[in-house]
Amino acid sequence: MEKLKVTVLDMQPITPAVGGGRQRLLGLYHGMGPNIEVTYVGSYDWPGEAYRDAQVTEGLREICVPLDGAHFEAASRLSGELDGATVIDVAFPEQVIHSPAFLAAARKHIATAQVVVFTHPWCYPPLAGDIRADQLVIYDAHNVETLLKTEALQHVRGAEPLLRLVATTEQDLVERSQLVLACSREDAENFTALFDLDPHKLRVVPNGAFTDRFGDVEQAERSAGRAACGLRADRPVAVFMGSMYGPNIEAARYINDELAPALPGIDFVVVGGVGEALLGLQSRPNVIATGVVDDERRDALLLAADVAINPMSAGSGTNIKMFDYMAAGLPVLSTVVGARGIGSEESSPAGVMVVGLAAFAQNLPGLISRVSNEPELRATVARAVRERFSWERISRQLGLLVSNEVQHRAGKQRAKVAMLTTWNVVCGIGEHSAYLAEGLSACGAEVLLLANDYEGHQPLGFERDLHYPVSRAWRWDNKSWVDSGFDASALERVLSLGRPDVFLIQHHSGFLPAYDVERIVDMVVGKGIPVLVEFHDGRNVSSELKAKLAELGATLVFHHDDETAGLAADALRNVSIISHPVRQSASASRLRTAHLDGPIISGFGFLRPYKGVMMAIRVLAAIRRQFPNARYVGWHAAYGAESERHLAECLDEARRLGVADAVEIDTTFHAVEDVISELRHADLILMPYEPSNEGASGAVQIALSAGRPVVVSPAKIFRSVADIAHVVPVHDKAQYAQVVSGILASPERARAMSEQAARWVAENTYERAACRMLSLAGARTVA
Repeated sequence: MEKLKVTVLDMQPITPAVGGGRQRLLGLYHGMGPNIEVTYVGSYDWPGEAYRDAQVTEGLREICVPLDGAHFEAASRLSGELDGATVIDVAFPEQVIHSPAFLAAARKHIATAQVVVFTHPWCYPPLAGDIRADQLVIYDAHNVETLLKTEALQHVRGAEPLLRLVATTEQDLVERSQLVLACSREDAENFTALFDLDPHKLRVVPNGAFTDRFGDVEQAERSAGRAACGLRADRPVAVFMGSMYGPNIEAARYINDELAPALPGIDFVVVGGVGEALLGLQSRPNVIATGVVDDERRDALLLAADVAINPMSAGSGTNIKMFDYMAAGLPVLSTVVGARGIGSEESSPAGVMVVGLAAFAQNLPGLISRVSNEPELRATVARAVRERFSWERISRQLGLLVSNEVQHRAGKQRAKVAMLTTWNVVCGIGEHSAYLAEGLSACGAEVLLLANDYEGHQPLGFERDLHYPVSRAWRWDNKSWVDSGFDASALERVLSLGRPDVFLIQHHSGFLPAYDVERIVDMVVGKGIPVLVEFHDGRNVSSELKAKLAELGATLVFHHDDETAGLAADALRNVSIISHPVRQSASASRLRTAHLDGPIISGFGFLRPYKGVMMAIRVLAAIRRQFPNARYVGWHAAYGAESERHLAECLDEARRLGVADAVEIDTTFHAVEDVISELRHADLILMPYEPSNEGASGAVQIALSAGRPVVVSPAKIFRSVADIAHVVPVHDKAQYAQVVSGILASPERARAMSEQAARWVAENTYERAACRMLSLAGARTVA
C-alpha cells in the first residue's frame, strides 16, 4: 500500500524536544501509523546552526534549514524598534523572503504531499500559493496566536501593524484549512468566536507526554533518587518546571516571593530555564533552581518529588508540563489556567487538584499528606495520563483522523448531522450517541456534536473529541437536577456556521426541561432543518410534550411502540419505531480473560441498586449446590457515591451468603468494546433489574452483542428484546435460579440462545439504525 505523505511546516526545530511547542511537534507526528510518512520542514530561530536532515522515528523525518543572516538582521532591527520584543515568529510571513533556501525546501515537500500541516501560522502566507486544491490543509494551532500575541505586545508602542498581521495570517489559514486542531476546548471556542469558524472544522487534540519512559516506580526508588538529586530526604518536595516564557516567569516568581515563605517546611524545586527569572530576587532557603537540565536529569527530579505545582495565571493552550508531572506519578496542584484542557475545579482526574492561586498555600500541605496516606494515589495519577494523554496514543489517533479525512475528500459531499446529546462522560446515552455517530458516518454523514458542558463531569478520554467536532452548547446538571439548560447563542452559532442538514436530539427527561426542548425544536425547525427526537425514557415523557414536539414539526423516534400511548392520529404521523441498536465488536479481550473451572455468570450496567446486582449475588448463592464452582463476574461502572454504598452492601451480602470468594465486580467505566470482549467469556449474562419505565435498555443491547445467553427481569425496559432474551416472568430469586440453572445445564439450549442473539445483533446494528434515521429526515446516505 502506498503511504500517505504528510508535510508539516514550522519555523523551529523539533529535536531536541525542549519546550512545550517542540514536545507537541514530536508527540503528534512521531508515530501516526505504519502507512503514514511525515516530513517536517522547520528551521532555527537563532543563528549559527547547520542544515539537518534526520530520521527521528520510523515515521517522522525532520529537515531543518537555517535562516539566512539577512533574515536575522531584519528581525533584530524590528525588535529594536519595538522595545526589544521577540518578533522573529510574528514577522516571519514578511521576512522569510530573506531565507530562500527555507522556502525552496518547504515548496519541494509541499509538492509531493497529500496533506499539508501548518503548525503555527507563520509559514502559511508565503506558501499559500503552493498548495493545490486536492491537498488536505490542516492548521495545528498550538495557541490562538491572535489572542496570545495581543496579550504579549498590546502595550508595545508601534506593534499595531504587527498585531494586524498576526490576526490576518491566522484568519486566512483558518479559512483555508479543512481541519483546525486546537489544544483545548477553550481554544476551540475562541477560534469559533474570533473567526466565525465552521465548527465542523474543529477538533480538540490535547497535549500529552511520552508515558512509557517512567514505567512503574516504587517508593524506595523515589527515595534513592532524591538522594542522587541532592535533595533532602526528610523534607517534602514540590516541583515546578518551565522555560523562560512570560507566564512561567510569573509562576516562578510567585513560588519564590509568596509560596516558599508561606510554607518554609517544603522544598520547592524550579526546573528549567525559568530559574533564570529568580536571579536577583531575594533568595529563599527552600527554593532550588536547577537551570536548564537534560531529559535524564529532568525525569530524575520529577521522580524524586512528592508533588508538582503549576501556579500559572496566564497563557493559552494546555500546559504540557502537566502531563509530564502526571506521567511521573505526581499529584498536581494547579490553577484553572494551568489545568486548561485537563480538568476544572469540579472535574479533574484523580490526584489533580484545581484551586485559585490564593489557595495554593492552604491546599499544598494537604496534597502532600495524601501522598503519604494514599499509597495508590501515584499509580492512579500515572494511569490517568497513560489512558488519556499519552503521546503514543494521541499520535496514532491523529493518524486515523487524517487518513479518514483524506478518504472523505475523495468521496461525495456528505450530509451534515448535528446531534444534541451527552458526550464523552459516564452516561449510557452518551455511549449510545458515540456508536450512533459511527453509524451515521458509515452511512455517509458528517456528524457535529452539540454536547453538554463538562462542568461537574470528568471526560472519559480524548479520542471522541478528536474524531468528531464538538460544540459545548448546554448544561447537564445531574447533581442537583435543577440547573440544566441550553445556550441559545451557542446553538444559533452552530446553526448559522455549521449549516446542518439534520438535527438529532437524544432526549431524556433528566437532560433538559421540557420548555427548553420545545424551544430548541422550534428554533431549528424555523430554519428549515429537519429535526428528529430520539426518546430514551419515552414512557416517562408526557403525551402533551410528545404531541407538542410533533406539532412543531419534529419526527419522534421511539424504541418501543407502547411509548406512543396517548398520542392522537395527527401526532402519530410524525412517529417512527426503531429498536435500540446494538454495538458490534470484534475486538479481542484487553482487560483480563478468566480461565475458570466453573460456569461464569456475568452482569453489565451501572452499579445502582435497581440494576439487580444484589439479586444476581443471591441467585449465585442459590445455584451453588448444583454448580459449586460457579462465579459472578460483573462489569458495573461506578455512578457516584451511591455506587460506593451499594458496592459495600453487595459485598456484605456475598459474605453473608458465603459466596464472597466467587464474586468479582469491576467498577471501572471501560470502553464498551472491552466489556463486550469480556462478556463473551461468560456462560450466561444475568440482568435482574428492578421495575423501570425507561424506554429501552442500552445495557441489554451490549449484553446481547456478546453473543451469549441473556436472562432479564420482567421490567418494561426489556420489552424490545423480549423475543431474544429469556424474560423471567416474576422478579424472584427462586425464579431466576431455576432459569439460570436450566440454561447452564443445557449446552444445546445455551447454544441456540447464543445463535439467536447473534442473528438479532446482525439485524439491529447502529449503522442500520443510523441510515434509517437519515432516511426519515430525507438526508443522503451511501446506501
